[in-house]
Amino acid sequence: MKIITNPATMFLLMTIIIMSSIHANAGSYSVQHDKITKLFQGNEEPTAVDAIWTADNIFKVGVFNDGSNRDGYAEYVCMVLKDYGFKGKNIYIQIIDIRKLNLNKKWVKLGETWCQ
Repeated sequence: MKIITNPATMFLLMTIIIMSSIHANAGSYSVQHDKITKLFQGNEEPTAVDAIWTADNIFKVGVFNDGSNRDGYAEYVCMVLKDYGFKGKNIYIQIIDIRKLNLNKKWVKLGETWCQ
């Protein structure tokens, strides 16, 4: 058994474990929802570390906190959702601090918007 000692590797591993447990409890709301989730979990969206729907109209995107207000990034996420057919669906978007979620298991909001 190999012991992991690199702090960055440990942090990434813990983030994966926490988000995996959250994902295991989250249901799939639609194919459309799943496409957005995969987009923000993938390499196409480098700011996003992870993403999850916590309800059919609540989308949370985890990012590293750089000290800036993330309302603008939430607006960007809204534009992407509209491109994927969510226009007029009244989606609440939260940008959360992925590090705080990992360390304290708390959803610390960095930005938000209502996507009409």
